[in-house]
Amino acid sequence: MDIKRVSRYTSLSVNMLYEWASQGKIPSVKLGRIVLFDLNDIDALMASMKRNTNQVEEASDKIIGDLLMNEI
Repeated sequence: MDIKRVSRYTSLSVNMLYEWASQGKIPSVKLGRIVLFDLNDIDALMASMKRNTNQVEEASDKIIGDLLMNEI
């Protein structure tokens, strides 16, 4: 997939994708000036970045607890 399609698919900016590709944070193939991505690699990367719902619940519980303690 070309970078514009990956950008639309992931909602990540083209600039961020170029940066990640150059830093090796995202698997890519560079052919001359064209950067290509394997959709399976993109899906795996996005899955690895997914937050665990327990982490979100723990963070929200802490925030709510802190707010309640400040009210007392």
